Amino acid sequence: MSIDDIYYGPVKVVEGPLAGRIGYYDDDDHDFEDEDDEVGFAVAIVYFGDPFIARGYYPVPASFIRAVTTEDLLRRREELHDLCGSYAKVRNPKLKIKKKDEFNYLAELHYVDAVLVDRMVNARYSTESSGKKIFISHSSKDKTTARWIGTDLKAAGHTPWFDEWDIRVGESIPEKISEGLSSADFVIVVLSEHAIQSKWVEREWQAKYWSEVEKGRIHVLPALLRDCELPELLKMKKYADFRHDYNNGIEDLLVAIDSLSKKSQE
Repeated sequence: MSIDDIYYGPVKVVEGPLAGRIGYYDDDDHDFEDEDDEVGFAVAIVYFGDPFIARGYYPVPASFIRAVTTEDLLRRREELHDLCGSYAKVRNPKLKIKKKDEFNYLAELHYVDAVLVDRMVNARYSTESSGKKIFISHSSKDKTTARWIGTDLKAAGHTPWFDEWDIRVGESIPEKISEGLSSADFVIVVLSEHAIQSKWVEREWQAKYWSEVEKGRIHVLPALLRDCELPELLKMKKYADFRHDYNNGIEDLLVAIDSLSKKSQE
């Protein structure tokens, strides 16, 4: 998810002295000059925290930022808890943080928490979406990663079908799964050693696979979470690789969904 996909909102800085930080992308500015004070260039105006709390903004080259993922938020949250707050010095007695820096980290932590909660609530309860309907097939032992994928799909404008979000108490599990599969534009198969052993996962993606063969359109998107023996029917498919980098995996999935959706409209 590049800066071209962002109008405003949460971003991660991936290059430069501020790399790793997460902030609020508010606007662009074209009046900044280079080191020789001669050539103006565009920068993103980023606040590391809510604009009403953060102490000023930072001009960051647009190429240094990208849209933030759920994993980015969770990792940065852990890092910030080790840098600020009442328990940071308990965990690390040698930690020395200036008051100004501590305030800045606390403001960033507040913002990261707010974005994370908003994403989780929106992914689970919001029914508004203009994107594709996407069924997430996964083993219960891989539910955490599947939940992250669903949250990021929702943030990208799609409608993920996720068992713990879409099956309510008292409803028939097989019936709801059948409804989710039949209405889905795509099925993402989260592949791991656990998924390969799951008959539920096998039934889910195979149901859409044969529809794919019949209609001549791609519907099943493998997402390799950990090394495992791939099913024969999926061995010829390129997979989104989540084994070493979640962000690369989710980026590959979003690009594939966008590309395949456009082809289906041609």
